[in-house]
Amino acid sequence: MTRRSWMWAAVLVVLALSLALNFFFIGYAAHGLRQAVAARGLIAEIAGAYSPQVRREFRTVMRVNRARTFEALRELRAARADLAAAEKAEPFDEAAVTKAMAAVRVATTNLQATVQGYLLIAMKNVHAKPAGGG
Repeated sequence: MTRRSWMWAAVLVVLALSLALNFFFIGYAAHGLRQAVAARGLIAEIAGAYSPQVRREFRTVMRVNRARTFEALRELRAARADLAAAEKAEPFDEAAVTKAMAAVRVATTNLQATVQGYLLIAMKNVHAKPAGGG
């Protein structure tokens, strides 16, 4: 190959790598946006019945503990995926499905307890502040 053809080959390889990285980063960003939307929906569903002060503080507490919340959500999704896999297994194994259902219950309870803990912290923080909001 000539020097010119090597240069073109190198340019094409760099272009292909650049495109691959761009697609990866776009997918990664989209995944982060989906998680943010899920978190906002979770916050709205949980804190909707409380005062604006509690809702505001709850959002703050959730933001501070975002990693722990998302980890609990990942555990629940993984448990649900395991349940779906157990249901589809051939031959059907009732014991495996029952075990997977128990894991989903544990993950659901963990997520609920985590978020309720954040709500309690938010309520305590709001009630600990002076009435003037200072």
